Amino acid sequence: MEELHDVQLTEIKPLLTGQNRSNLQDVNCKEHDVETAHGVLHVTMRGVVKGNQPTILTYHDIGLNHKSCFNTLFNFEDMQEVTQHFSVLHVDAPGQQDNAPIFPTG
Repeated sequence: MEELHDVQLTEIKPLLTGQNRSNLQDVNCKEHDVETAHGVLHVTMRGVVKGNQPTILTYHDIGLNHKSCFNTLFNFEDMQEVTQHFSVLHVDAPGQQDNAPIFPTG
């Protein structure tokens, strides 16, 4: 059996810089505030609805928003095939979207 050898990495470079990475996350996204009987919901539509194309509906985990919960998944290289055939509708819980106002106490 062969021995395992340590490998020294001499140079590590990210494939995407911070600026390019954030641009990739916001491609084809439109944000909307939808008024409902129970308050305003912040939703983000990713992609364009085409004909009978299905839409994936997401709702994030507690303490997160759609960006912190789903951007890694939907920006993953293997998911690009899925996002070509589906639009994605992200719904943020009230007060969880970026720059959300603080809820009044009481």
